[in-house]
Amino acid sequence: MSSILKVDTIQTTAGAAPTAKDLGFSPDSVIQTKLWYVTPVVVSTSGTWAAGTVPTLANTYTVGDYSFTKKHSDSKVIAIVSGHVDHESTTSHPSIVALLESAGTFMGAAYRHVLRQGNEPMPYCFSGEDTTSGTSKTYKLRCHSSGTAMRFGRSQTNNSSHVFTVVFMEIAQ
Repeated sequence: MSSILKVDTIQTTAGAAPTAKDLGFSPDSVIQTKLWYVTPVVVSTSGTWAAGTVPTLANTYTVGDYSFTKKHSDSKVIAIVSGHVDHESTTSHPSIVALLESAGTFMGAAYRHVLRQGNEPMPYCFSGEDTTSGTSKTYKLRCHSSGTAMRFGRSQTNNSSHVFTVVFMEIAQ
């Protein structure tokens, strides 16, 4: 025999909205996981990039945005970024890929000094966390290079063989 329980609102005995812990999630439990396949894109870059520069929304170029709805305002989000970037046969150019929260909160980045580049995408891998509150989040994948372009999820000759992904995990606090 099966039963269905439907409720409009769940509250603690004190009348407050329950936290993840109140609902049985222990701290550091994964509440949800989402996978973003970054659409293959060529990002034109201009200017220079120096090692040690902190990436911001103002000094980097847009690769793509991802909307993520957290189930609990007080949880944090861990991001794992991994993928290939082709640097359009450029040589001796500093390059960076970064992830920021829409308000500009820096989450993480990977830096490479591209010494010699043929038609071979290079891996960029890093992770970061967002501990800001709120449930409606937008994450921004950004880049910059002293070269002319960065190709995400593709190379100059093959548009589909190199994947770039971001895994988002909402973690209970």
